[in-house]
Amino acid sequence: MKYNVAQLLKEAIGSHRNFDIEEDICDADHPVEHVRGSVDMVRTHQGIWVQAQLDVRVPQDCSRCLEDFSRTLSIELDEEFFPEIDVKTGARVLLPDDWEALYISPDHNLDLAEATRQVTLATLPLKPLCRPDCVGICDRCGRDRNNGSCDCYNREIDPRWAALRSLMDDQQT
Repeated sequence: MKYNVAQLLKEAIGSHRNFDIEEDICDADHPVEHVRGSVDMVRTHQGIWVQAQLDVRVPQDCSRCLEDFSRTLSIELDEEFFPEIDVKTGARVLLPDDWEALYISPDHNLDLAEATRQVTLATLPLKPLCRPDCVGICDRCGRDRNNGSCDCYNREIDPRWAALRSLMDDQQT
C-alpha cells in the first residue's frame, strides 16, 4: 500500500491520481488480512490529501465462543499526508507543530498502511461475535454450545441451593 508520489508533489495544487487496491497483508503487527477498494489522492498546498473507500478483512476471536473468524469492514480514509523532504529542492520541510499527521517518507513514498490500521482499529467492535446468534461456551465445562448442548445444569445440585433451582424452573415455563 505504498505509492510513490514524487511526481504528484511536483504538479499543481488540485492535481489528482486514482488507484484501485487489492492487496493481502502478511504483517503480524497489522490487524488487517486483506484490503480492497479505491483511493483518490489530491495535491494540496502542503501535501497530499487522501480519500479512500476500503473494504478490509480483519481476523478476530469471538467474545462468546472464542472461535477465530474473519470480518469484513467498510472504512473510509480522509487524511492529509505531509512530505518530510521538498521534492524540488531536497531540503527538509517544516512540518506543522500542532498537527498529529501522517507523513510522506523522505523517498516520497506515501504508505497507507498506518492510516488503514488506525481507522480499522477505531472501527472494530468492542465485543466481536462470529455470528449474531452465537450462544458461546458453557461456563462450567467449556463446551462450545453452538455445536451442541451440554448437561452441566441438568445435574443434581447441592440441596442447599434447591430452592433457587425451583425459581429457575418457574421462569422457564
